[in-house]
Amino acid sequence: MLGWVLGLVVAGSLVAAADVASSYESELRRFTRAYWLRAVMVPVLGPLLWTMYARPRIVHAPSAPSQYLLENTATDDNPSYIAYLDRLISARRRQAQD
Repeated sequence: MLGWVLGLVVAGSLVAAADVASSYESELRRFTRAYWLRAVMVPVLGPLLWTMYARPRIVHAPSAPSQYLLENTATDDNPSYIAYLDRLISARRRQAQD
């Protein structure tokens, strides 16, 4: 039984460390990546704090317009695709400010 609990604690720390390492520094809500990499190595408490207080929030981006999928133009010449990217960037900036 102790082996299972220990395995879950180690797995939780490894998953949290991988999540910290793959997150963008600019999207972290508190402290720096180096701090969180050290913090998630504290059994149970570190991954729990990472999940509750620092994990980047999911950004709900606006849906892509169907026009740019149907046209045979390059995406950098497509005005509807450029407008979609502007909305996407604006949504991420608003989310980062929250």
